[in-house]
Amino acid sequence: MTAERLIPRGLIWASLAPVFYAALSISAKLTGAHLSVWQLGTGRFGLGLLVIPVVVKALGLDLWGQKRFLLMVRGLCGTAAFLLLIAAFQMIPLSLAMIIFYLYPAFTALLSPWVAGEPTPKIAWLFICGSSIGISLILWQHAASGPLNLGHLFAGIASILCALTLLLVRKLGKDNNVYTLFFYHCLIGTLASLAPLLMQELPILPGQTSAWIGVAAVAVFSICANLSINQALLRFPATKVSVMMTAEVPLVSGFGVLYLGEPINWGFIVGALLIFGSSIGLNLLPTKSTLD
Repeated sequence: MTAERLIPRGLIWASLAPVFYAALSISAKLTGAHLSVWQLGTGRFGLGLLVIPVVVKALGLDLWGQKRFLLMVRGLCGTAAFLLLIAAFQMIPLSLAMIIFYLYPAFTALLSPWVAGEPTPKIAWLFICGSSIGISLILWQHAASGPLNLGHLFAGIASILCALTLLLVRKLGKDNNVYTLFFYHCLIGTLASLAPLLMQELPILPGQTSAWIGVAAVAVFSICANLSINQALLRFPATKVSVMMTAEVPLVSGFGVLYLGEPINWGFIVGALLIFGSSIGLNLLPTKSTLD
């Protein structure tokens, strides 16, 4: 396939990914008020675990892939990032959790040379510092109105793990198809969610129709989002894809502020603009791959 055909298709996938992820985050936030993290995780990963092998068999592709240890590490990082972010949604405002989570372009730039072999230009440090100032301002303003809690920490750790996940997808995409990458994500995620779900005191299955609809929405949007971003990562460097994903920020934050009535102040706005602007700056930097 020629580069001329790859680039437009990559742009389509990269454009769809933030929309699906925004729908996933909003669904998880709304459904999380009635369900545990483990119920949402099992629903999300379980559906993918059932669907992906069927798709792979129909397409005649390899399911188990190459570099299986790294595939499991990628699945573990992606699973932990999702579960921690869902927990953060339940503890702090949706808009705040999303802004903290979207520090991951900066973490992607920091980790890219070691994980994906894509060096980060020195000027990237300027934008990384901008993101650091932005998040410091947001957390300082938020701490003035109430104590920080585990939700802030969970969103931050999820951001780091998301950066690792993106870089591993970029690295593993040379030898594996997108369905294999997602299969390991679902396999690890189902195992990690199912065991705590069976041990929790709450009912295992949702008791309301709205809860079932929410779980289904999370699962479907998850499949669409993961396949979209994996397709994009096979065609663009992880640093660029991660910043193109910033389109999710105004979508989710706008929903939190306008629909959920979450408060905003000047510190939040200035900090969010610093993070968003720094992410765009990182996207504009040239990337050179040193992968074999």
